[in-house]
Amino acid sequence: MDNLPLANEFAALTGQMAGGFLTEENASKAVQSLAYVLKDSVPNSAGAGASLINARGRRESAGATDPVVLQADKLQYELGQGPCLSAWAEQRAIIVGDTRQETRWPEWTAAVADLPLRSVLSAPLTTEGRRIGAFKVYSPLPQAFDEHSVFLIERLAAPAAIVLGNARDRKAMQRLSSQLVEALANRDMISRAEGVLIERMNITSREAFTVMLSASREEHKPLHAVAREIVSGTTNQ
Repeated sequence: MDNLPLANEFAALTGQMAGGFLTEENASKAVQSLAYVLKDSVPNSAGAGASLINARGRRESAGATDPVVLQADKLQYELGQGPCLSAWAEQRAIIVGDTRQETRWPEWTAAVADLPLRSVLSAPLTTEGRRIGAFKVYSPLPQAFDEHSVFLIERLAAPAAIVLGNARDRKAMQRLSSQLVEALANRDMISRAEGVLIERMNITSREAFTVMLSASREEHKPLHAVAREIVSGTTNQ
């Protein structure tokens, strides 16, 4: 695959991933590169891309090489049916020989009738048992794909899934780290506020916490926000 277009760029991005320097931007570039490699590698392909689940649980397209890919994908998401969604759900490669004769997804095939696509090939993106999405290629020609096409798309789907899986893991760890830092900061602020109230009101730690909790409920503010006001001296507590 070294002589394929953009393969060197993808190799560099994969190296960054291995070295711990993968960013969401680099992952996006890698998927885009793989989509172009896929389009150029599978004979008769006119467009390629990936279908994914984003952080909010919604289906979205990534690395699309052609507007037709985005249009066909959007129709799948809206109708809840289509070859990419089936490849994703069934965890196997799906070939559509001719959209005009296909009967498995009648609403979708009717919706794409005016688009310049007749054949579809889609394969699942899976890493370590996680279903990340699906990779796909489209063609304006009927019967454009065969078993060799399946071999090529599955060969490229594997590294694509690894890139996306690692990007999501890194993003999840960054979110978790931020949440932990925030939680620790809030806990420290509450402890400081308790100390202020203990000294100011000559009460126990439990009583100080009760005072803050009551203020939180009465003022409809988070406990850490009440604590911050106490420490900064902007409250009468």
